[in-house]
Amino acid sequence: MRLVPAVLIALAMLAPSGVRADACGPRLTVAFVEDAADYFELRNASEPGWSVQRVEIDLRDSAGRLIFDVTESGAGVSGWRSYAEAGGTAVSVARTEVTDGDSLLNIGFARFGPGEHFLFTIDLDDTLPGGTQTWVDGAEIAGGRVHAVFTREGDEVERSATFETDSTADTGRGENCLVS
Repeated sequence: MRLVPAVLIALAMLAPSGVRADACGPRLTVAFVEDAADYFELRNASEPGWSVQRVEIDLRDSAGRLIFDVTESGAGVSGWRSYAEAGGTAVSVARTEVTDGDSLLNIGFARFGPGEHFLFTIDLDDTLPGGTQTWVDGAEIAGGRVHAVFTREGDEVERSATFETDSTADTGRGENCLVS
């Protein structure tokens, strides 16, 4: 089907102001997976040219008041696991030191281009009154936040997202992007 110019103009007029006419620009998806070794998977789902420079995972406002449990003794319950890179194609260069009971983690990247991903393991525990479960579910991580800084040809853009009950955060969720 071929659209005539008048139809294209009408479609453009229906789009809300500020809507991009390309894929979603800079976009990071983050998934937390509760397993024998809890892990986070970060994926650069950006359009070509956008690189992830920094990512912050902030669990302070999570429903379960989650913390990083990185030592045998301390605030966590049962097992623990310190931060460890676990694979992917992106290259990290720095991160904040995580101490037991922290709820904030920052990671910097030397290379994290579109289509690349980064995995790391770290144990999470809730700090709810009477909370003693050894696993974290999506309802507990909900409300935690991800903040990402992207660069492209000298431009810097920041995007944030909230973890949903499916244990994912997507800085492109809710964007009005045109899909080709």
